[in-house]
Amino acid sequence: MHIINSLKNKNVKRYLVLSVITVLICTVVIYSAIFFLNRNIADQVITKYNVHNLSESLALQEINGNISTILYIACGCIFCALILVVVYFFLALNKNEKEIKQMREYVKDISNRNYTVDLNNLSESEISNLKDEIYKIVLELKEKAENLATDRENLSSYLADISHQIRTPLMAITSMVDAIIENENNLDNSTRKFIYEISRQLNQINWLVDNLLKMAQLDTKTVEFNRESIRLKDFINKIENNLSIFLELKNQRLITNINENIEIFVDAKWLTEAIENIIKNCIEHSNENSKIIVSASQNSIYTQIEIIDSGNGISKEDLPKIFDKFYKGRGASNNSFGIGLSLAKSIIENQNGEIQVESEEGIGSKFIVKLYRN
Repeated sequence: MHIINSLKNKNVKRYLVLSVITVLICTVVIYSAIFFLNRNIADQVITKYNVHNLSESLALQEINGNISTILYIACGCIFCALILVVVYFFLALNKNEKEIKQMREYVKDISNRNYTVDLNNLSESEISNLKDEIYKIVLELKEKAENLATDRENLSSYLADISHQIRTPLMAITSMVDAIIENENNLDNSTRKFIYEISRQLNQINWLVDNLLKMAQLDTKTVEFNRESIRLKDFINKIENNLSIFLELKNQRLITNINENIEIFVDAKWLTEAIENIIKNCIEHSNENSKIIVSASQNSIYTQIEIIDSGNGISKEDLPKIFDKFYKGRGASNNSFGIGLSLAKSIIENQNGEIQVESEEGIGSKFIVKLYRN
């Protein structure tokens, strides 16, 4: 099979054609040389011995026969040489194909981050230099992978320390503010107003710190996803309950159109974060008394979730940047940090998915989430 595939190669075809042509030219040259030599000898014999008919000279007939025999032997040798050239070529080609196949398997292993491959069992050949270069690359990649793994572990530890160091004072301040609010009757209106504003700002800071740490964990690949099979309809219903307060504040409805049998294999906790951020964005940019539709479909390749609102839509200028970190579009509120959609995109992509958005100003937006089946 390798040989047949190799014959499709232009260089292989060119080599075979040139080999055959070379052997044929050599055959013609040798045959012509012997033929003219035979004629020359015949003419010399006729002249020397005054023979008028070549058939009258037994000696000439014997010479002629010997030369013909030599001619046939020479042609036979050339033909055998041609056969040997072709056989040797195919043997060498087959050996080279095996080495290339082996090299291809090694490269595939390396691409799968298997840096323990051994290239020393390849024989010396034209690809020996390539073997040496790949071996050097393997060693470099292995060293970098080990260093990267160490860096990620250290970074994960740093993130945990930072999280603890930041959250401890925030929790203390929040507790004190909550204690003051519980005794708000002892406060004047101005102080009460300040305390509520401090509480609101603390909640925003807590939310921002949590999401920044989540983004850092996702970017550094230090998150361990615990995937499980869950029913999508139940999953969306829980999200609806989580966002019920936000929906009630604007008198909005979340309408679901999801088949009972659709299941997805994901980390439910992280995906909840992503889908909630998308729906919150739809709630924020939709008018009061509007509705948000969540539908889903499934095929053999992926599960598709569509979240559609009838809000203000996204401008053409903002649309390509909507998932960028800290990007705030023209319609964003003052309390927006530009993190929610970026975090949602990162979570979905880390769970073997992708997210797209289609939008038209004044009509609304449609977020399309595809979760590919492993």
